[in-house]
Amino acid sequence: MSELTVAYFFKIVWALFLGAMLAAGFRSSWKAENGQRGILSESRSETTVWIDPIVFPVPIAIYAVMSVTVLNREGQGLLNLIGFVSNIYLFTCIYFILLLFLLPILRKYFTARMCATLWLIPVFLFYQPQMNVTLAVRPPAAVIYIPGGVMRAAVCVWVTGMIVIMGAQTASHLLFAIRIKKHSRPVTEGELTEKWEMLKEEMGLNIPIRLWYCSVIKTPFSIGMRKRNKITCLPERSYTEEEAELIFLHELHHIQRNDTHTKFFLKFCTALGWFLPFIWIAVKKAEADLELSCDEIVLKDADDHKRKKYVELLLTTAGGTIGFTTCLSASAQSLRYRMRATLNEKKKRIGTGLLFFIMFFSCFCVGKTAFSTDRNTVENILGQDSFEITSAFYRGDFEKGEKKEITNKEELLEYISGIRADRLLYRYDEMLLNSNEPVISGTDMSNSIEFNLFGKYLEVIRYETGETSLYHIVDPIDWEYMRKL
Repeated sequence: MSELTVAYFFKIVWALFLGAMLAAGFRSSWKAENGQRGILSESRSETTVWIDPIVFPVPIAIYAVMSVTVLNREGQGLLNLIGFVSNIYLFTCIYFILLLFLLPILRKYFTARMCATLWLIPVFLFYQPQMNVTLAVRPPAAVIYIPGGVMRAAVCVWVTGMIVIMGAQTASHLLFAIRIKKHSRPVTEGELTEKWEMLKEEMGLNIPIRLWYCSVIKTPFSIGMRKRNKITCLPERSYTEEEAELIFLHELHHIQRNDTHTKFFLKFCTALGWFLPFIWIAVKKAEADLELSCDEIVLKDADDHKRKKYVELLLTTAGGTIGFTTCLSASAQSLRYRMRATLNEKKKRIGTGLLFFIMFFSCFCVGKTAFSTDRNTVENILGQDSFEITSAFYRGDFEKGEKKEITNKEELLEYISGIRADRLLYRYDEMLLNSNEPVISGTDMSNSIEFNLFGKYLEVIRYETGETSLYHIVDPIDWEYMRKL
C-alpha cells in the first residue's frame, strides 16, 4: 500500500467520523425533542446538535495566537495563519452561497430542523483548527495569485470591516439588552407562571429562565448568552392559555437548542463575509430556518385549529430581532413563508442521511483553493548562483519507485531556472505525490536542498531548517523535453 493510499484512507476515515458524529448528534437531538427514548437522547436538557455553534470563533482565535507564538517557525506563523483563515473564509462564503440557492428545494422535501442544522456545517468542520488542511493529501486544485502589497491592503480592509461589523452587532445587542432590562418587569400572573414552569419541567429544562413583561417590544423573544442568564420577554398584553402555551413552547425550544449561540455564529459569519451581499441574504435565510424549525416542533401533531391560532399569533406579534436574540414572529420578509409552512401538514424527511453526506463531502472541499503573494523564478527560489544540482532523477511511476538518472544536470537547471512559480501562503509539511504523474527530483548536497517538480507544483525541502515549501508553477512545462533529459 502506497503512502498516498494510506493518506487518502485516513482522510476518508476522518470524513466518515465527522459525518457519523453529526448524524448521531442530529438524530439524538431529534429524538429528545420528539419524546423518543434513546441511549444519547434520554434526559437531555439541551438539544444542541453535537457542537455548540459559539465555539466557531474560539478555536480560530486560539490558533491565531499560537501561530504567531508557539508555531511561528522561521517567522512563517502569520503567513500560515492567513492561509488557514483564507480556507475558512472561502469555504464558509462559498458554502453559504450554494446553500442559499439550494434552500428552496431543501425546504420542500426536508424538515426545517435539518435545514437549520445545515447552516452549522462550518462549525463542525473547523472546530479543530488546521485539522482538515493538515489531512490534505494533495496540493490545492486552484491557486489565486495576489501581489503582496495588494493582499496586505485587502486583508487590512477586510479585518477592519470585520471588526467594525462584529463590534457594531455586539454593541447593538448589549444596548438592546440594557434597554430591555430597564423597561421590563417579572410576570406575576399565577396561570402564566404555572404554565411556564410546567412546560419547562416537561422539556427537562432545569436551568433558571426568567419570564418578564416588556413595554417596548412587539414580539416575544428570548435573550441571554450564558446558561444561567436566560430571559424570555413578552409584550405587555393579556394572553389566553392556548396563546401562552404556543409562545412558551416556541421560546423554550429556542433556549433548549441554544439558538442565541447560533445567532451569534450567524452574525459572526456576516462579519466574516461582510462585503458579499449574498452572505447577508444567506444569514437572513438561516435565521428564518431557526424560527421555522421551532414552528415545526411546536406544531408537531397539531390540528387545523391550533395551526390557525399559531398563524394569528405570528400576524399579531410580527417584528424583527436585534442582536443575538430569538423571537416568535420574524419580520414581514419571512412571515409569508412561515405562515404557509405552518398551515402545510405535508410530512417531510428528517434528513439525517443528507447531513451525513454533506458533512462527509465537505471534508474533501477544504484546502482546494490557496492564495499566493510571492511570485519568483525557480532560479531565485533555489538560491540563484549558489545552487548546483548534484543529483537528479526522472520518475515516471512514483509508486513503483522506478526512476532514471538525469545526466545532463546543467541543461536541466538552465531549463527550470526561468520558470515562474507562486509560493503558497500555507506551509505544507509534506505533500504526497500522485503515482501516475511524472516527477523530476533534484538535490544540492552542498546546500542541503531538495526539490520535486510534479504536475503544476514545485516542492522545495531545506534540510538544515526542516522547512518544506510548496510553489504553484505559472509557466507551462515541456514534460516531453524533461523526459528526454
